[in-house]
Amino acid sequence: MTETTDSPHPGYWTETRRAHAAMLLFATLISSSFTVGGLIAKSIDPVALTFWRFVLAVAIFLAIVLATEKFRLPTPGQLGRFAFIGLLLCIYFVLMFEALRWTDPLSTGAVFTLIPAMTAVFSLIVLGQKTSRRQVVAMLIAGGGAVWVLFRADFQALMRFSVGYGEIVFFAGCIAYAAYPVFVRRLHTGESTAALTLWSLATGAVLLAVYGWRAILGTDWANLSAGVYLGILHLAVVSTAISFFLIKYASLRLPGAKVMAYTFLIPALVAVLEGLIGHGWPGPNVIAGVVVTALALAVIETG
Repeated sequence: MTETTDSPHPGYWTETRRAHAAMLLFATLISSSFTVGGLIAKSIDPVALTFWRFVLAVAIFLAIVLATEKFRLPTPGQLGRFAFIGLLLCIYFVLMFEALRWTDPLSTGAVFTLIPAMTAVFSLIVLGQKTSRRQVVAMLIAGGGAVWVLFRADFQALMRFSVGYGEIVFFAGCIAYAAYPVFVRRLHTGESTAALTLWSLATGAVLLAVYGWRAILGTDWANLSAGVYLGILHLAVVSTAISFFLIKYASLRLPGAKVMAYTFLIPALVAVLEGLIGHGWPGPNVIAGVVVTALALAVIETG
């Protein structure tokens, strides 16, 4: 299975181009989640945090579905498919925030660059989507460029990177996230993107409630700072509701490896966001890594 056929209607914004634009926006929005997650991860249990961001995102998508289409409860078979997709998301986010308790956003970002390669493997096994040799080489180059940007072109900092408990935990979460766009496409049976997102998040929230009810009820919500609540709101709206919609939209129109290859841009986008908010712009060596990553990504997406 390859990219979906472009819309029969003439014009520049074909379905495929919209999917690429969606992933560019996805990478831009998700680039803030590592920093925000790192700021609040030690203030709240990861299961409780993930549960409430899912609940808030469910409320958003329930409103969207009610406003734009006829509301339908899923069948038992559909619930099983939604629950599996939701489970993959639960595993990733719980393990991401657990990892951030033990390591820093820089290290998790480095592990995150492995996702496109893992998605390519899942795409081959589950969907029969093959990645060309040229795209594999481009992925390696893009991954190297992304890591170079992550470590701010500091070779000594790169050499100090070590694999500890946090990195291992996050790697396990990344396996689930790498499989996510592949199974979205494999298990999709015609539901709208909004409905698919709604029920995946809803079943994910139920799974989290069953698994982590003690952590959810045991959280001292009254004494959490306003910053933690703002962080949860940001993660729910930007890094969950909007981002999940975008990646589901793209996953139904592009091969899995091309979808997740956009994650290579995240370190570069983080550097840009840091500059925009006054934390300093990257130096020439870092910019060189950004250029290499962008060029390699162009090879992947046009291959």
